[in-house]
Amino acid sequence: MGLAEVTEEKTWRVRRDFESILRAMQRANDRQKMLAAHGALLSDERLQLIVDDVLKLEMLEGRVVLHGEEEGGLEAGRFYLLVEGTDGRLHHVYYTPEIHYARSLGKLRTNAFIRLRREPSEDITLDVHDFGDAEKLLQNRRHLLHTARHLSQRGIIPTEDGWNGWLGRYQTALVHAVEEITRERDSNLEVEPDRGSRSRR
Repeated sequence: MGLAEVTEEKTWRVRRDFESILRAMQRANDRQKMLAAHGALLSDERLQLIVDDVLKLEMLEGRVVLHGEEEGGLEAGRFYLLVEGTDGRLHHVYYTPEIHYARSLGKLRTNAFIRLRREPSEDITLDVHDFGDAEKLLQNRRHLLHTARHLSQRGIIPTEDGWNGWLGRYQTALVHAVEEITRERDSNLEVEPDRGSRSRR
């Protein structure tokens, strides 16, 4: 879970806030069970739950399934959102100033497809992008082709991992986008016959 790491033989470095994070994960896990029981928001109850550390969050893309506020413990009063990530995990993310601001503009609504990306700077800032309704995104050919090309450039080939619901349909749409790109590339590589040479009689 990223709460501890080996520094040398028989020595571990443990995060100071590991206890509060474990408690947050338990609360988030309870919410995951609640969502799965209702069966309306989560694509698949098998999604693994993780609590994201904003300081280490590089990029997260996925569908917003819940906004909430901690009711007790050390984190009481803190707002969070649960994101069904395209990586097949359910992400528990505490609000940052950028997320608060986006919410004040009416963004990051439930079922919106979003991207959170940490900006490379001295200050911890998040670039928050809202792509709109996640269901409509499945029909956005331009976005899917762009995402498929970007993943391919990074050496990542989209696959269908057997998820149910929206996540499964999203992965299928990306696989089809890759197939379309491959067909276009192959057709461009086809060499036309040389029409300049003619046989002599």
